[in-house]
Amino acid sequence: MSGVVGVAPGTTTVRLPTGQIVALTDWRDDKYFGAVEFAVGDNSPLSAYSTGLSQVIPGGARPQTDVDTNVPRNGDSGLPQSFEALVYGWGIKMSRAHRGTVNDLLDFSDPVAFRTFFEIDRRMAFKFRYNRKDYTEGVIQDYPQGHGIHLTTTQPTTEIAQNGIPSPRDRVALVLPVHLRENLGFAGIFTPIVALSFLAVAGGGQPASDGGVALTLLDLKLYSFGLLRINVV
Repeated sequence: MSGVVGVAPGTTTVRLPTGQIVALTDWRDDKYFGAVEFAVGDNSPLSAYSTGLSQVIPGGARPQTDVDTNVPRNGDSGLPQSFEALVYGWGIKMSRAHRGTVNDLLDFSDPVAFRTFFEIDRRMAFKFRYNRKDYTEGVIQDYPQGHGIHLTTTQPTTEIAQNGIPSPRDRVALVLPVHLRENLGFAGIFTPIVALSFLAVAGGGQPASDGGVALTLLDLKLYSFGLLRINVV
């Protein structure tokens, strides 16, 4: 074909069920990630990947930065031209509990306490939807984050609750991957079954380590692990 560069001799290739030939040199083992922000009392679904970089975080008021997402545009519109991924697993991380303002990256945050994790996990359903089809569903504990801070301490006042110890391969995985392609919508949907409550202090919220107002906002981050195609001009 005119304008198409052939595969170099010796390059390892894989033929997909669609007949597509994948050269492993064009791909990397990596992830797409996106975030949502829930507040005490929320009972409506939020969709990770529903907004892209620099757009407002789902459920919040601040624009997403590189620490929130690496998806360039709204997932409902699918991946941009020349982007491609073979997703074989997901991880969910409770990033932080915080007070939150429009500029809440500079506001007070704490690690998520065990009580907060327990109350959210038992109230939150999750599913991953691609091209109008649901591929996996469960609760937060079903999708270990596979990485993150790991703390061992004898201080009972120090709490960091995370969704599994650091283990990059500790994931829910598919036998055959979900093949994300251009312009086919995808979303990670978090649905509170009842209104969320952290139940740690009167009125809801996690006690703050600075002794100030309770933390009533929670950031969740969804990771879609797999093979991501490197964009080549």
